[in-house]
Amino acid sequence: MKWPLNLIKKDDICAEVGVWKGKTSELILDMEPKKLHLIDCWIHQNYKDRMYSVEFGADMDEIYNMVVNKFKDDSRVEIHREKSIDVVFPEKYFDWVYIDGDHSFEAVLEDLYHYYPLIKSGGYLCGDDYGWVDVNCSRGPKPAVDYFVKVNNLELQVRNTENLGKGEVWGKGVPFVIKKND
Repeated sequence: MKWPLNLIKKDDICAEVGVWKGKTSELILDMEPKKLHLIDCWIHQNYKDRMYSVEFGADMDEIYNMVVNKFKDDSRVEIHREKSIDVVFPEKYFDWVYIDGDHSFEAVLEDLYHYYPLIKSGGYLCGDDYGWVDVNCSRGPKPAVDYFVKVNNLELQVRNTENLGKGEVWGKGVPFVIKKND
């Protein structure tokens, strides 16, 4: 099983921030969570050469409706079509959260600060594309994750680091995990 998906235990309460077409959502559901919150605003972003960019040509309403139809019969799924930091949940609600939304430094840092208090003790704040660097994306996730971990004195786990530093857009597909121990 792909890490960090294998950290999900049956009946966990989970969230995915940045859903796109729901492919990762299906993998999360295979782990049998009690609840899965799918959080994505499904709007165009002001970045070049990205799936959510205007020039990519995707019809965001069509993609959102496809996701709604894909999961309409699964009572475990709740879809939130709004900006990730605008969704309200009680503190210590989630066992596992996966961040794969807007990859800009600023947005990743906002997501980390928003969702970390919502993680239960022993739970996981995870994400993808740890090493992603894109000039259109303001430094990417890695500096945001590194900063967040450092200022909060947390431990970071990273896998697939062999992908770091390779290719035009390097570090794509490199997952990270922060375990909450308080």
